[in-house]
Amino acid sequence: MVARINLLGPPSIERAGAPVAPPRGSKAWALLAYLALTDGPVPRSRLMDLLFDEADDPAAALRWSLSQLRRALAGVADVGGDPLRYEPHAGTVVDVDVLAHGSWVEALMLPGFGGGLLEGVTPRVGAAFDLWLSTERRRTAGQRAAILQEAAHSRLARGDVASAVDLAGRLVAAEPLTERSLELLVRALVAGGDHAAAVERVRDCRALFLRELGTAPSSALDEALRRRPASGTTRTAAAVDAAIEGGVGAAHVGAYERAVELLRSAVDGSRALEDGPLLARSLGELGGTLVRGVRGSDEEAVGVLHEASAMARDLGARGVAAKAALELGHVELLRAHYPRMEVWFDRATALADDDAHLLAWVGVYAGLGRTDQADYPRAARTLDRAVERARSVGDQRALAYALTGLGRLRLLRAELDAARSALDLACATADELGWTAFLPFPRALRAEVAMARGDLDGAAEAFDRSYALACQVGDPCWESYSLRGRGLLAATVHDDALALDLLLEAPAACRRQRVTHNWVEGHCLDALCRFAVSRGLAGAPGWVDELDEFASRRGMRELVARAAVHRCDQGQDGARELAAVLVAGIDNPALAGEVTSRA
Repeated sequence: MVARINLLGPPSIERAGAPVAPPRGSKAWALLAYLALTDGPVPRSRLMDLLFDEADDPAAALRWSLSQLRRALAGVADVGGDPLRYEPHAGTVVDVDVLAHGSWVEALMLPGFGGGLLEGVTPRVGAAFDLWLSTERRRTAGQRAAILQEAAHSRLARGDVASAVDLAGRLVAAEPLTERSLELLVRALVAGGDHAAAVERVRDCRALFLRELGTAPSSALDEALRRRPASGTTRTAAAVDAAIEGGVGAAHVGAYERAVELLRSAVDGSRALEDGPLLARSLGELGGTLVRGVRGSDEEAVGVLHEASAMARDLGARGVAAKAALELGHVELLRAHYPRMEVWFDRATALADDDAHLLAWVGVYAGLGRTDQADYPRAARTLDRAVERARSVGDQRALAYALTGLGRLRLLRAELDAARSALDLACATADELGWTAFLPFPRALRAEVAMARGDLDGAAEAFDRSYALACQVGDPCWESYSLRGRGLLAATVHDDALALDLLLEAPAACRRQRVTHNWVEGHCLDALCRFAVSRGLAGAPGWVDELDEFASRRGMRELVARAAVHRCDQGQDGARELAAVLVAGIDNPALAGEVTSRA
């Protein structure tokens, strides 16, 4: 028997294809949404505080709402116990679960896909639940946008241009000020031969950005309008092989322009030869190189990787398909589309056939993404395994990255000895490799460990060195880490003017390019909020709103909790209660201590 719980759009419950009489009272829907979107059992006391704190008898009010839910969910899901356990029956489809963990094909078929969470439901609850619901509505909206983006790219890779245009158009309608979405639509229109419509879209976008944001979109939109002429220099399979090897080698030493030139010629040569396996391989290497080395090329890179993935799967080229899935997961990590990241990494793992080198990189990126979401126990296990795999195959770059990821995780949890140990080894490994482009990352984190230990002079020198090197290699993420650290250091010594200048510059550095690690921008925004709230600056409420919007849309749980802490420090109703609820699901003693101190 197929059953459904629909929480997107106007909520409903179905059993055997027929609608069930809904539970009475909007709080029953609010209760169901909270249980469905929270990992693990929930103490009844928490629900009484969130939903029924204004009732004369909160426990009785909760029992009544539960009785309503049980009636509506009979044969669909079980709810009971203390703490409360919510367990959908086998075969029950829960739309928010499909949105988060299903394929884009399944998600697009959801009846409420285009709707918001609990659309039309306005429960009379306290400020804390209102804040929580706003957070979850933004998060599900972000997941919906990520699905539309993946679906449009997948359809385009398969040659279904009309569907790709439709999906990209829906994405643009949902987020008209997101340049990446407009670029995808323009690329789809150009692929379909409707150049006039693409030009019109770019013109309208430029006017909208200037009117609403006061700035023009980047040159990526103009690039998307251009059809690149094919090169005619790579005419044999041997020449294509040589171009691929040369491109991969050039990328490895950081010569990305030459790498892209060679790999584009390999793609063109493979198409001319109608050699599917060579084309899939060429596309995969080109897409990965565009992601890692060419700023502002992310939509082109994703499109190339989707084509490589589709072609490799059709051909049974598992190794090529695994690498394309790894790179697409990496892109979703950077964009903070974490559920889509997990889908791609699951696919890469399934296709890897125990390739320890590839699995090490899956672990590196998955560990970083799980850290972004404050899933610290799982992230630590993932990164530890990545370290083991990297060592087993002698992949020193993967080792340096995994150790840096572990150091970052331990630093976020204020485990300073473990952080220092991992980061010292990461720095030594990268230094021995001569991996200059990467070194600013572990060095900035190592400087923050020194600052946390009270070594302000040592931290100042280390932050200055990491920032100078980040500027030399031109990586905005590494610049942001160092600017953030220098700003916090200035605040520690009460140089508030310098601190504000640096802490404003830190998140702005990430925004200079589109292919950056989104979490770093949020991390820097949090530091700005912490400083601004502590000093009572006039801009503090706006920055806290920005952090909350940014982090909640992306599912960055600890940053959402920290936004609630900042609201608490500003005296906002419900913020302390929300912070306590959010922190209860995060295994970070340092964060828990901050919330407890405000009780």
